[in-house]
Amino acid sequence: MSRHVQVGDEVVALSARRGASPERFTVRLGEGDSESVIVHRTPDGSLMITESSGRSYCAAISLEGTTAWVSVGGVTHRLAEAQLGGRGGGHADHGLEAPMPGKVLRVLVAPGDAVERGQTLLIVEAMKMEHAIKSPRDGRVEDVRFAEGDLVSPGEALITLAPDDGEDAA
Repeated sequence: MSRHVQVGDEVVALSARRGASPERFTVRLGEGDSESVIVHRTPDGSLMITESSGRSYCAAISLEGTTAWVSVGGVTHRLAEAQLGGRGGGHADHGLEAPMPGKVLRVLVAPGDAVERGQTLLIVEAMKMEHAIKSPRDGRVEDVRFAEGDLVSPGEALITLAPDDGEDAA
């Protein structure tokens, strides 16, 4: 399988080939080197991934249509099929949506707060894991749509960012 996926504001090539056995894959993300991995499904439904170096980590994947929410190491990434050749106007702040059904544990910002790219804005608990919702860019918090303790559904917008002072509103 080879395709282009959108991760936040970046479009990257993703390829995966099945290896000699059903649990072995060779994957490549972007221009990086190919990596051989072994993937096992755990009893709770998450995936245990072991790299050829022996490093292992747990990943949770939730699918919603053509969008995949991938959580690794407490950070959730939204992967969507990239729209190549399009203009991309009216683009939303990808990554500020609920990754899967869950509960808001902590809200770390309020409307009007200035935020930096990569800053944790909110923590959601889903599948017994904490998922940090991080800012995809510098900006200002326009709206916080949920409070601590609220239940959220996959894809629901959690926070809206206004353009930073030096950024054009789109």
